[in-house]
Amino acid sequence: MGHPLSPPLFSPRRLIVGAPLQIGDVNETGKVYKCDPGSRRCEEIPIQSRVLCSEGHLLTPCLLVPQACGPTLHRACGENMYVNGYCFLLDQNLRQLQHIPDTQPECPKHVTDIVLLIDGSGSITPVDFGKMKTFLSEIMKRFHSTDTQFALMQYSNKFELHFDFMEYRRSRDPDRLVQGVEQLHGTTHTASAIRKVMRELFTSGRGARDEATKVLIVITDGEKYKDPLSYSDAVPEAERAGIIRYAIGVGQAFSSDTAQQELHVIASEPTNEHIFRVDSFDALQGIQSQLQEKIFAIEGTQSQSSSSFQLEMSQEGFSSLLSPDGPVLGAVGAYDWSGGIYLYESSGKPSFINVSRTSTDMNDAYLGYSSQVITANGQSSYVVGAPRYQHTGKVILFSQDTKGGKWTPRSEQSGEQIGSYFGGTLCALDLDRDGNTDLVLIGAPMYYTALNGGRVYICLINWLTLQGQTGQAFGHFGASMSEIGDISGDGQMDVAIGAPMENDNRGALYIFHGEKGDLSPQYRQAARTLQAVSDIAGAQGQVLLLRSRPVLRVRVSISFQPPTIPTSAFNCQEQEQLNTEASRAEVCFTVTKSTMDSLGDSISSTIQYSLALDPRRTKIRAAFDSTSPVLSRELHLGIETRCETYRIMLPLCPEDTLTPITLRLNYTLTGEPIAATSRLRPILSEDSAPVSLPFQKDCGTDGRCDDQLEISFSFSGLSTLVVGVTPELNTTVSIQNRGENSYSTTVRFFYPGALSYRRVLLLQVPQCTPGMRGRLCRWCRAAGNEQGAQHGRGLGIRAPGFSSCSALWRVCFFQVKNLRQRSVPILVTFQFPVELSGVRVWDVSEVVPSKPSDTSPACVLPQLAISSHFQNCSVATCKKIRCRIASLEMQQPLEFMINGNVSFQWVSQTQQQKVSLVSEAQIEYEEEKYTQKEGFVQRQVQTVVERSEVYNYLPIIVGSSVGGLGLLALITAALYKLGFFKRQYKQRLEDGVEGEGPGPTQSTTTGNLPASDAPKQ
Repeated sequence: MGHPLSPPLFSPRRLIVGAPLQIGDVNETGKVYKCDPGSRRCEEIPIQSRVLCSEGHLLTPCLLVPQACGPTLHRACGENMYVNGYCFLLDQNLRQLQHIPDTQPECPKHVTDIVLLIDGSGSITPVDFGKMKTFLSEIMKRFHSTDTQFALMQYSNKFELHFDFMEYRRSRDPDRLVQGVEQLHGTTHTASAIRKVMRELFTSGRGARDEATKVLIVITDGEKYKDPLSYSDAVPEAERAGIIRYAIGVGQAFSSDTAQQELHVIASEPTNEHIFRVDSFDALQGIQSQLQEKIFAIEGTQSQSSSSFQLEMSQEGFSSLLSPDGPVLGAVGAYDWSGGIYLYESSGKPSFINVSRTSTDMNDAYLGYSSQVITANGQSSYVVGAPRYQHTGKVILFSQDTKGGKWTPRSEQSGEQIGSYFGGTLCALDLDRDGNTDLVLIGAPMYYTALNGGRVYICLINWLTLQGQTGQAFGHFGASMSEIGDISGDGQMDVAIGAPMENDNRGALYIFHGEKGDLSPQYRQAARTLQAVSDIAGAQGQVLLLRSRPVLRVRVSISFQPPTIPTSAFNCQEQEQLNTEASRAEVCFTVTKSTMDSLGDSISSTIQYSLALDPRRTKIRAAFDSTSPVLSRELHLGIETRCETYRIMLPLCPEDTLTPITLRLNYTLTGEPIAATSRLRPILSEDSAPVSLPFQKDCGTDGRCDDQLEISFSFSGLSTLVVGVTPELNTTVSIQNRGENSYSTTVRFFYPGALSYRRVLLLQVPQCTPGMRGRLCRWCRAAGNEQGAQHGRGLGIRAPGFSSCSALWRVCFFQVKNLRQRSVPILVTFQFPVELSGVRVWDVSEVVPSKPSDTSPACVLPQLAISSHFQNCSVATCKKIRCRIASLEMQQPLEFMINGNVSFQWVSQTQQQKVSLVSEAQIEYEEEKYTQKEGFVQRQVQTVVERSEVYNYLPIIVGSSVGGLGLLALITAALYKLGFFKRQYKQRLEDGVEGEGPGPTQSTTTGNLPASDAPKQ
């Protein structure tokens, strides 16, 4: 359920169904049926030429005139099998009206001239040369059924032409032509052989055709040897002639890099598609099919790549639509499956619309997989889907150039998820049927998330997305989309979106209702299969027909007689029993059909309705027949109008006569089964309608009450209210109306939260006249300073400040605390010196409150110049910061920290040894509203800065050291003079000798004495 193939075309009398996979006679695939929904029988629509084409793959409606397409028509052209397609346009009697295209294109005539240039040098053995001849014969046989000519030349250091193109045309027997070829032997002159082929074989005298594709196949077993020419002398000439060259290298000689490079020089670009390398001549048989396929791929291509197709696999009719310009067929396989669309205009010559063939990124994009026409101001454009573009998908808008009439891409939108198949389905919507396209729906059925599978994008007006039921990750939501008309009867077109893989592959169908200029983002209905007990998807030859139910619109009219409640009905006092009739309500139901169908007026239904008077009020002002404000009834009616009348009573004297009485009608409609539609039941579009019954007002002829209310009040002589001291506040209010009647007048008193309401006393009873009843006062605690509200004064504030400071990096703390029982707004001002004669004193970097969200500081720098030795703000430049506190809570202190760096360069300018820095904090409040009994609202912090000089001890140390050394020298000299440093040992020794007498002596002299004087032994 929800698959995109073969959507049926339905009209009240017939259902047209395609069966694209049904097998008919021999070589016949696909059928188209017309079915009668009443009898549930189908019969085949005779359409000719259904040869393997999937007839009925796509059915396109246009004013109930279908178009049946078969995009898989197989045609054999020579050895190739091409896949094209076509469509049949049927008239209203389902007879074949037009065949699109009129005829299938002829098989392309691919004319090819191939020269076989073989190496006959002595390096090839006779056995291998025979294998090469067999290979040549087999190659020529593979092209026997095509318009291909061959010529054969053998080369070594000699050259021999075995047969040219003219001789090949006379005798197309490859075996006979090759059988008499004898090996030449000798050296390898490959370059000379290529130039000889160019100048002597590819000529009209040898039978070469000018329109033919020219191919040269060179078979060699090694590098050229002793060739007088180089490849630069021959290959550029072949390149200029447009000759496609294949190089086949045989043997182990091509394992070297130089030999391989020689093959690359011989072959055409890209060389990887034009070079074959085999190890032996036995392996030549293995490349026959590859060589054949590459040569076949050359036929019909206009690109340099040998693997491209043009229109051979176009599959026209893969998608189709009938536009104001003519039938449009999608051709997804055109040009390497880049795709495009054919537009068949009245001129009969189709226009192929696609992206430029040079856009290689469009290869395999499947452009034309889906297509839709959009119209704006009478001009048609085409939205075409390419779901496989870069694996994500793309949608392209094509518009026609007003000058040249060429169709060109104007805008495009790419998908956002790989594999999502963005652009796989398209649906253009004209919601209001004004002839201009309002929305384009783009399906991405393979879009995947963990919760939803498939997605539909809405573009042109808004870029929105639609999704199916959550939890269906593989549902393929958006695999099919279709405009289904206005099934809700609101004048806006609706859309059906299929999700074929939901519910364990059973499928689902979602209905989205159109809105003005948009589409509802939430689906209104969802059809799902509950049990797979029968064929509802058409896989077994059955079709599930879903029909919308007739939508009935019930127009409700309620009128009152009299239209307003007269004053005589409520001229009463409070709580007085009335039970008088205020009015009569006539309720009329008019049932009409909102949807277009062929059922006529044979529709009946049952309406169950309830009436409620003042449904939102708890206190009853009106009732039906003085019993209850709620009434329930039931009506049976068809497409007609029915009315009922009910009395409205006033049980009691109403307090509120300004607000009209509300009468709300709620109803439900139950459709009766319709016999002509297999017991289909109609449904209701709306189910409620409120109306109002006003009270009559004595306001003159214009019906508008212009009052002139005046109010005045006083506080009984009290000028200042001190909370906690003044026991009570009495307010006297006087109200007067100098204009027309004022109904439901309310007096509201706003008072501050510090006061508590006690009572209200009526000092003067008003004279009761018709239209003036009751008294109502409302007291409201003021949440703020209401405009015009009067507040007393006298709220005490006690806010002491505490502080502490440190020097150098100066940090001051101020604390503000509310000592009373009420939170109050205050303003805290900090003032401190920052400069003295242009020299920085205290560089305050920040003022940080403990609750930053409660403050919003603003800084002011006043300039003052009054001389005084006390360094406060009278002589220095001070900074003043104000912190406004919206609400200082009671008993919750708020601290402020002031940080700053104190410098000392300014101290010398004061000529003082000791200077005091004074910082000040002050609390301010709204004196018109509050009063402060104790003056504890200011605090000063004093920081003493004392100037002290640091003594230099270095001269004292040096002088003391020098003086000490001099004194030491004097003492030493005096001691020396006194003989303190003389030794007494020698004197004492001499004194000791004299006392003992003469004795032996011993000379201590060791000089040179005469020999006669030396002591003798």
